[in-house]
Amino acid sequence: MGIFCSIVFVGIDPSYRLVTVSAFTSNAEKGIGSVLLRRFAMRRLIVSAAILLSSILIHVTDTDYSFTVAMRAQSLINFGTGAVRNQGTIRFRSDTGKFMNDAPLDSISNNVIEFGGSDNLFTDVAGFTNFSTALGQDASWRVPGLIRYSRSASIVQNVQRRYYTHLEMADSSSKWIPDSVFVGGAYTIFLSGPRTYNGTFFYDGSAPQNIMQENALNGTVNRYRALTFLNGPKTVPFGMEVRMDDVFQNDSISPLFVEGNFYWGTRSILNAPLTIWVDGSQTTGSDVTELRANVLVQKGNFIVPDDADSVIIFPTFELRVYNDSNARFLMGDSTRLDVLGDFRNLYAPLTNVVFDTTSLVNYAGIQDPQIMQATAASNPYGHLRTANTVKNANGDVHLASSLSVNDTNVVMIPNTLSMTLGPATYTNNSEVIGAFRRALKNADTLSNYVYNNSETFARFFIIPEELTMDVRPQTRPNDYDSTTDVFRKITVTHTNNYKATIRAGYKASDIPPTWAPSTAERLLKMYNAYPAPNERALKLTPTVPPTYNRRPLSMSAGIAFVELTGIENQGPDNLRLDYGNDLLLRGSRDVLRAVASGRWSNPFTWDEAREPEPEDRVIIDGFTVHTGYIRANDNYAIAEAWPDSMAMQVTIGTQVNSALLFGYEGAFNTFSLVPNPSVGLTTQRIPTIIEQADVLDQTARNIDGGLIVYRGSTFTTPNLTLVPDAVVINGGTLAVGMP
Repeated sequence: MGIFCSIVFVGIDPSYRLVTVSAFTSNAEKGIGSVLLRRFAMRRLIVSAAILLSSILIHVTDTDYSFTVAMRAQSLINFGTGAVRNQGTIRFRSDTGKFMNDAPLDSISNNVIEFGGSDNLFTDVAGFTNFSTALGQDASWRVPGLIRYSRSASIVQNVQRRYYTHLEMADSSSKWIPDSVFVGGAYTIFLSGPRTYNGTFFYDGSAPQNIMQENALNGTVNRYRALTFLNGPKTVPFGMEVRMDDVFQNDSISPLFVEGNFYWGTRSILNAPLTIWVDGSQTTGSDVTELRANVLVQKGNFIVPDDADSVIIFPTFELRVYNDSNARFLMGDSTRLDVLGDFRNLYAPLTNVVFDTTSLVNYAGIQDPQIMQATAASNPYGHLRTANTVKNANGDVHLASSLSVNDTNVVMIPNTLSMTLGPATYTNNSEVIGAFRRALKNADTLSNYVYNNSETFARFFIIPEELTMDVRPQTRPNDYDSTTDVFRKITVTHTNNYKATIRAGYKASDIPPTWAPSTAERLLKMYNAYPAPNERALKLTPTVPPTYNRRPLSMSAGIAFVELTGIENQGPDNLRLDYGNDLLLRGSRDVLRAVASGRWSNPFTWDEAREPEPEDRVIIDGFTVHTGYIRANDNYAIAEAWPDSMAMQVTIGTQVNSALLFGYEGAFNTFSLVPNPSVGLTTQRIPTIIEQADVLDQTARNIDGGLIVYRGSTFTTPNLTLVPDAVVINGGTLAVGMP
């Protein structure tokens, strides 16, 4: 016969010791009897094999037949062979009442157990809460049914650290929730007084669980301290707002779905996928956020708030923003995103992603190449950093503040990297390969605006609206000659007029092995190179004297450069770099022309800003060049480097003031062209007056004299040619021919 007993205290006076037990058979036969309660120091209900056959079943069918422990320090005790079957509500009203159990878990079923005291507990019969048969001590002893903490009084109810199936906080009493409360089913809050969380709260059900709202703006009252999700999927439902103060994490089998608003506290470790949908919103915490699983923003917001610490996308995982204008990713002031995995925005306009100008996105993955996400002009990155491996952009990249390229290159082809006036820095000789555009509104004339590498920049005298350099190493430039040219294509485009000093960097890998023996880095010059079908290159000499600055590879840490001042987009051929043409670097030995009156050894006397070398051919036309001493026109004191092999060929032209003067400083008084039968000097100038050659002229005046050798100096040329009526003035020693 199955026995179902409705057990109710018949009074609360301590003199009562009887409980009425009604036994019902399956055919509704009734038997009435009484059972004597054993009296201990505290009055308790004891359910054991000693009472009513081999077991007693407490079966509460509804709230009218409820079992109530109504006296102070009263407990329910279930010995090892007892069983509790609760289909209604068991209420503990004593502050220290306990559910004491020694029976197996399968002998207990429960609808609702309601704790109305301040310190109600689940223990074993001996009073132990752990390592025993106490309900809820671990996941294998999870408390069945719903446990409700409910008291309409101004007291604090201390929630026990247990594994619960369902847990509810109700009525006006305060709740003190300790560390390591586990809920495997539903956690509900119904008209509860303030709840203080004092550790990690666990949702650990294997079936889908909804996360209960706690949304105080700060502190740990009505706001989770720390949260951990285990064993199965979890959802922050639509309309719910969940806030927390400390660490969030989930395990790898607990995906998170955010339909409401979820605010992480400090450090966050995501180990299973996060899906944001139904206009949900996920906000990261103040400390580091580790994304060790995919984040899928389908519809809603993924927010890194102002001043939050780094968000790290770990290798093999992805932050994906879907093709929906309502799928948004937002980075606040002073935030950082480290992309070790992947970041993708599938919304074509790219306007659904917002980066504060102080935020930093760091692509530092080791996948080679790593894809760098494109951005919209209206929604640029703030600061952008790359490291470790080559980065390939999947579209145009816009940034507002700064660029830092480390270790290896960024490849923009066929797209464009655009930024404004901020710094661009490079380590390990890295470069941006492809188009690098700067919007130059509010630029100044003092700053060097760095482009594709650490040694490529522009400093403006006239500032354009924008200027782009498309730099492609080891790529054929216009009018390329493999015997003289750097194998690097540098294409310049712009909006509005400009005038600038331009520096162009190059690497050893850009120097072809086919260079002629006479080609050299020290001879590199800039040319305006036109594209097909009419390829040609015009040498740029925009200033007099020219302001070339060179640093060869032998003096560089990996990137050498050529720099020239005064390049413009309009004007004469010698200074103009046309829109869309290449800036060609050519190291051929051209005829060297004097462009200023000055000493032979002064680089700024010559159009290539260097002293002539023994292999050079030289033209002096319209200027006065002096050798071996100081004149006031330039006061240049450095002596000639090759006094015995000054050049292969010298031509003194026909214009007024064309002259080559030989003087002396002490014993430094002997000069010669290269001693070779094919070498010579030709003078074409017919002076209007004959200059005196017995005393050095050290003034700054131009001298219209052709060739003049002053007293005390010696000049030797293998061949000397004078056009008709040309003049040579010799006051020293002029030697013609070879021994």
